[in-house]
This record gives sequence, structure tokens and C-alpha cells, in this order.
Amino acid sequence: MAIEPHHPKPRALFLGRTTFDALYWLERLPEEDTKVYARQFHAAVGGPAANAALTHTQWGGESFLISAVGSGPWAEAVRAEFDRRGIRLHDLASGSPYQTPLTAVLLGAGRASRTIVNPPPASAALPMLPAAWEQAVAKEWGSIPSVVLSDGWHLAETLPLLAACRVAGAEICLDGGSWKPGTGQLAPMLTTAICSERFHLPAEFAPGAQQSPEGIAAWFTARGVGQIAVTRGPRPILGWERGRRFEIEIEAIQAADTLGAGDVLHGAYCCFRAQGAGFEAALRHAARIATESCKTMGIKS
Repeated sequence: MAIEPHHPKPRALFLGRTTFDALYWLERLPEEDTKVYARQFHAAVGGPAANAALTHTQWGGESFLISAVGSGPWAEAVRAEFDRRGIRLHDLASGSPYQTPLTAVLLGAGRASRTIVNPPPASAALPMLPAAWEQAVAKEWGSIPSVVLSDGWHLAETLPLLAACRVAGAEICLDGGSWKPGTGQLAPMLTTAICSERFHLPAEFAPGAQQSPEGIAAWFTARGVGQIAVTRGPRPILGWERGRRFEIEIEAIQAADTLGAGDVLHGAYCCFRAQGAGFEAALRHAARIATESCKTMGIKS
């Protein structure tokens, strides 16, 4: 099955992690063995792929999300939010004992920092998705969207489907917040890699690689990835498009909250790409939206 080039709304497929986040805004991170009150509290759906899908929908796109939600105390709240936002979910954990992870997010107002505490890794096994789109989700969603983003989570279950989407002609984009198991196998399938400067190349996959934006770009280029970007917080984004290097300046702001800025960037990027914008142009638009999201508390999606 080929991708569908024309649709009334920009369509994108997101594969990866969903969490339920308990967010605590604090003047500063507490010292050990103390009690503090948060300045503000909020509970919301989280996870890189989920946040990107929410952003894509917020900007007028149609989002399809393949993720693990499963059961547990937070699962229904997550599903309700996806339903409210019009995000179509394929739950990898349906019928399994997997439970939606609850994460504690501590946001330090003084330095606009965030510290995330995750639960232990889930031990519940998830079923493999069929490699063929027709067998996996075609009945639910129709044709393959032109833009597909993976955040690197659940690659064991989704790599065959990602490969099929690539063969069909979809753009396969990596949200490279950090190296995940399976990233080495995913890399040759990618058309685009948008990574944080904290993305670390393991020695077993990249012996002698330079741990720098240039080293990251060189590693992906050697695997045939033609579009690469490295985000660096408030410093300019560095980009490479088939060897051409460019920079995207980031507006200087007084950041209130940087949580999820990278997720917002990836979701907005997918929306602009699905509308036909070029790599650099889509990245520039997305960078402005991600910067705007840092001006106030909470993820703007």
C-alpha cells in the first residue's frame, strides 16, 4: 500500500510513549528529606509521542497514535483526553497487564528546569504489530500518512511496521531525545532525525564517534539519513539537509517552563511537513511554536 498524498487535513502517524504526568511547579527543587508545597499542580497526558500527536492536532492536523496505554488507574483519563482531542489510538497494550506509567515532574521556576521521575520499566510483554499496514491498522485509518514519527519507544513492537511505511514512501522521522533500544536498527530506515544535543551515541554502535552535534550528524549521515537537526535549548538549532548546513536562531525569552518543548517542536514539524513545507522551513516554523510554548507554564498542545 502506498501513502495517500492528498487529504483535507495534514495527517501524521506517531509511534511511541504515552504517560500520565503529575506536574509540580516549585520555586526551587526541594532538599532531600524535606516537605514542601508546590506553587501549582497539574495532571495531564504526557510522553514524547503523545505530546507530539497532541500538538499536531492542535495545529489542525489529523493524528494517529500507536502507543501503549493498557490499564491501571490513569488509563481511562488518558483515553478520554485522546478522545476529546480527536486523536485516534491503536493501543499496543490492549488486553495485557501493562499499566499506563505515572511520572512525577518537578518544575523549578527559578531556573525553568524540569526533573522527571519515572516508574520502574514495565515488565509486561507487548504483542508485535504486523509488518504490513493492511494487517496492522489500515482498517482503522486507511492509507499510510505521509509523515511518520517515532520517539524510539516500543521499537521492538513497531520496527517492522516502520520499515513498511518507509518502503511505501512515507517520511520516517526520529524524535531523538535519547538513545533507546532498537535505535541502531531504526537509523537506516530514517529520512529525518531531529535530536537533542543530549542524544548520546553508545560506543557499541558508534565506536569513536564524537559526542557533539557534528558527531551526531555524521553518524546519521553515514546511515543514509538526509535530513538531520540537533536542538540545543536556547542556542541555535543546527541542521543538515543532504550535506547543506544551516542554523535556526531561537528567540531570546524569559522561559517559564521548558517541559515538553521538544515534543511540541516535533509535533509542529510533522504538521508543517504534512502540509508540504520543506525540511528547513518546517523546522523554522516549529521552532517558533516550541519557543512560544516555553513562555508560560504547561505544555501548549
